[in-house]
Amino acid sequence: MNISVRAAVAGDGHILHAMVRELALNHGHAADFTAVPADYERFLADPQAINGAIIAFWRGEAAGCAIWQRSYSTYRGRETLYLEDLSVLPGFRRRGLGRELMRAVARLALFRDCAAVSWLMMSWNEEARRLYSAAGAEIEEGNCMCRLSGNALERLGS
Repeated sequence: MNISVRAAVAGDGHILHAMVRELALNHGHAADFTAVPADYERFLADPQAINGAIIAFWRGEAAGCAIWQRSYSTYRGRETLYLEDLSVLPGFRRRGLGRELMRAVARLALFRDCAAVSWLMMSWNEEARRLYSAAGAEIEEGNCMCRLSGNALERLGS
């Protein structure tokens, strides 16, 4: 089999760093990317972490990842998973890696008895839209992401 998928473990921080860096570059957010491999190692080594990651390999080479965090649905009264990032390196796309990462996240959510998996999708990303639609995801129109960071966060919080 060409594709294998496993949970990320301590020591995989450099893999996640490279994957997310590529995602930030591809999405035009290079200036926002400030993480270092040690940032990923911190949560991978923490047994109490509220987040985790899954790495996909193509013929043994790291090719994609899904990074998730625990969340809670007040409507459902149960834990959910929030998929922070799902990324497949450009040279490995269209090989089924994204689908296998989605399947691994779904299996994890079922194992944890989560009510749902949710994530944000860039509206311009037609490849992602096709992947998520094929997986059976409901794509809600009209919702938008809000972020409070930097100076605005400092002003409001002080």
